[in-house]
Amino acid sequence: MGASVDAVERILNYRFRDKRLLEDALTHSSYSDATSYERLEFVGDAALGLAFTNHVFLAYPMLDPGQLSLIRAANISTEKLARVAVKHGLFQFVRHNAVGLAQKVKVFTEAVTQEDEFVAHGGSMKAPKVLADIVEALAAAVYVDIRFDLTTLWVIFRGLLEPIVTPEALQQQPQPVSSLFEICQKQGKYVDIKHWKNGVKNIATVFVDGEFIASGSSDRKDIAKLNAVREALQRLSTSMVVDVDSLGIDEINGSLEIKEAKQKLHKLCMKKKWPKPIYELEKDEGPPHEKKFVSAVKIPTEDGIFYITGDKKSRVKEAENSAASCLIQSLKEMRYL
Repeated sequence: MGASVDAVERILNYRFRDKRLLEDALTHSSYSDATSYERLEFVGDAALGLAFTNHVFLAYPMLDPGQLSLIRAANISTEKLARVAVKHGLFQFVRHNAVGLAQKVKVFTEAVTQEDEFVAHGGSMKAPKVLADIVEALAAAVYVDIRFDLTTLWVIFRGLLEPIVTPEALQQQPQPVSSLFEICQKQGKYVDIKHWKNGVKNIATVFVDGEFIASGSSDRKDIAKLNAVREALQRLSTSMVVDVDSLGIDEINGSLEIKEAKQKLHKLCMKKKWPKPIYELEKDEGPPHEKKFVSAVKIPTEDGIFYITGDKKSRVKEAENSAASCLIQSLKEMRYL
């Protein structure tokens, strides 16, 4: 543990008077032989929030409370703090005995590396809460060690949170859902976002004045919504509104996965004079004897692109059929079938 303490002190650029505080901050609740960071995380959530609130209040005297709240949320949200933990490699120093925790963090870390430099409202994957908890626990450890001095806490901790999201940066990447409703409201249009599930997969669809604009999918409902809204904003900005006639596919049995979905989707494309569906292998994971595959399917049309991923399957053909099934079910749910 001594090596981890030294490493994190170097990251923070701060030497603890009481090393036990830092040891506790680096101990997950699954590690039963020591005090976990849970109490510190509770304090750190409040202390870091207040320290940052003081900063934005003094730094931006012209901003109203709503704008200040947006800046604070962008800088100390779970999504932002989790990315701080990834950036500084903090999870590697945490003691834990939680099965699967390291794998979740690894998958999220890989997703973060594919993101743009600045992601204000979350990326393609929900952040594991443990990562944000670590940052908040570290903030509390510093806060207690410096005898509850908020000003000094911000001086020490600000470097860890860099780059700080500014009002100018946030203006370049506004909250997607709010932006969509604001844009449509100005044009006198009504936005409706519908949610449904296909097995374990969440599907979100965006309609404007009853017309389908875009869809998004994810294992999590909130990420599916975010994906759908971002795609809708992109299509609206380029006037790419998908206009699909009533489609006809026979023998859809209503089950979670449609039999021979690939063939049925191919027939649909021929009928609509669309290009053939394009299948791409999104994931290939697991040991050789337990391989799991996830496939995506997309259909580029003159008006836009239909795109969705399927569920994990043991064979590539099954993964492609799952993707085709998800797309057909999505079209059916949107009442295009």
